[in-house]
Amino acid sequence: MTRPPALGSVMVLAVFMLVGCTRAAPTPPTPPTPAGTMAPQIASPTDLDGVGPTGPADADPEAVAAAVGFVARWARPQLNASDWLAALRPRAVPAYAAMLATVDPANVPATKVTGRGQVIGATPTHASVDVPTDTEVLRVVCVRDGRRWLIATVGVREEATVR
Repeated sequence: MTRPPALGSVMVLAVFMLVGCTRAAPTPPTPPTPAGTMAPQIASPTDLDGVGPTGPADADPEAVAAAVGFVARWARPQLNASDWLAALRPRAVPAYAAMLATVDPANVPATKVTGRGQVIGATPTHASVDVPTDTEVLRVVCVRDGRRWLIATVGVREEATVR
């Protein structure tokens, strides 16, 4: 599932504008470590608060269930647009649901989920989950809405496309 080109361009432009408006502090060099030990992790420039994703073991299983359930409902190109959207809208953040309203489900390449969801990274309020389908592996970003997980984006994880 990809964003319309205009929305993607606006998002990229917004990110570049935000990055251009801030100055990152110089990153101190990582001190050498003795052989066989790991170097300390330094927050990436995009992780401005220093609180990066936790490991997959820390992910809420409900986030994985939300991601897999959403993809199972998304991967139904045989549905008409209104039925398809009605199944997805309550499980998506409002902005993503609005974007999905512009999608013709007949253009959805997948027809089923083919495996378990795998957490790539998670915090208490966000999770990135890879969900395999019969055509590609999708990266699903989930956000906690207080009491439940909603889908913020779905995109193809290019390096894991089924061939």
